[in-house]
Amino acid sequence: MIWAVLILLAAVVAVHWFFYSRSVQEYTFAQPANTSDVRGIQTEKTPIVLEIGTLPWRPEVAEVANWNVEVGATDGGIMTIPVSAWLKDSTRPRPAILNESELATEMGLTTGLGELDDSRAWWWLPGLSDARVGVQETGDITGLRWVAAERHWFGVSAGAPVVLWLVHSRFRRFLPELNDGGAIDPWRLTVADAPWIGRVQYVEVRVRPGWCVGLPAHWGYAVRVEAEEKETATWWWSMEQHSPLSRLITWRTEENKETTTEE
Repeated sequence: MIWAVLILLAAVVAVHWFFYSRSVQEYTFAQPANTSDVRGIQTEKTPIVLEIGTLPWRPEVAEVANWNVEVGATDGGIMTIPVSAWLKDSTRPRPAILNESELATEMGLTTGLGELDDSRAWWWLPGLSDARVGVQETGDITGLRWVAAERHWFGVSAGAPVVLWLVHSRFRRFLPELNDGGAIDPWRLTVADAPWIGRVQYVEVRVRPGWCVGLPAHWGYAVRVEAEEKETATWWWSMEQHSPLSRLITWRTEENKETTTEE
């Protein structure tokens, strides 16, 4: 009996690993008409561009909501203030939001994205995870990061459009790896930083408010705010969908990062 259970578990892990590691080699994008059409393409290893519509994370709602943000205090601690007070802060850039995940939970972001959760594959874990929200100021760059989840969604709720710099992991060996907590700005890479940068095939995607991009595992992305006026910022949101295998890989990666930081 025990051997039958072990064989079954091994088969399940093998199937998960096959679907997790399989990825397309072309930069093709799927663009379903609505969220109900996502189910048929969720497991395909290709980016999805989707119009998700209006979400609560935008200025006119945040100004009257009872949400709170945590920011760094002058004494080195953490201070909790209403979102409305944070928005009225005249300093630029505004103090960074430290509770992005908790804020997403407080506003019920996953409730509005429930249709995406319903469209997941049957072997993926139920429930959206790692939901986050934030505001990225004009001129700020979110450095290159790699997707370990089965599907990582990044969307814009309001403000200026963003430009996503997307690259497949098969080109990762041509890009520099930063192990000191820094970030890679792909728009500033030169042959001095990455001698083989000319071999990297990447694509830039412009995401307007109300739209999002769903990236499968083995893709990397960086974010840059696109705006003509310096005072315009971007209100963004993100969340992940996992299978047991991708969740395990993510946990192992996070543990390794924490261990490296402590050392």
